[in-house]
Amino acid sequence: MGFATTLWEWYGEGEYGRVLAVCEAFPALEFLAMSADQQREAIPDCPACEAWSISMLPLNGTLTACGSALPDEVGSGLHRIWQLCNGLTEDSFHCGDRLIFDHQDWQPIRDSATDLLRLMEHPEISPFLNDLTVDCHNEVNGYVAAKPERS
Repeated sequence: MGFATTLWEWYGEGEYGRVLAVCEAFPALEFLAMSADQQREAIPDCPACEAWSISMLPLNGTLTACGSALPDEVGSGLHRIWQLCNGLTEDSFHCGDRLIFDHQDWQPIRDSATDLLRLMEHPEISPFLNDLTVDCHNEVNGYVAAKPERS
């Protein structure tokens, strides 16, 4: 059973918090898998602060929300990336430096993120990601979509 199947099972079981956490991890992993030039282009302000908030914190959120429910390989991959991110040195991760992504410490993160996207079956989930994210966000936060009146 692949990860896409696991995600759909969680969705069917009403595990919206888990699904939302995974949905939020995908863009984070996409960013971390980008080349240094692409990362620089994607970040408008402080690279370190933005990278932390848009890519690293969502990974921790996924680990927290899903915990041991994650398949072993996916959980291990997320833990590895989280550890690599937390292990970035001052030279490779500090405020105001637009060139931090060129530092060699970022390459293992890129490689691990690329591998994890493949393992998590990102291409299979990607077409549904926006709808899943919105739906699960609404469920988690108690928003109810308007239902059409029946005549």
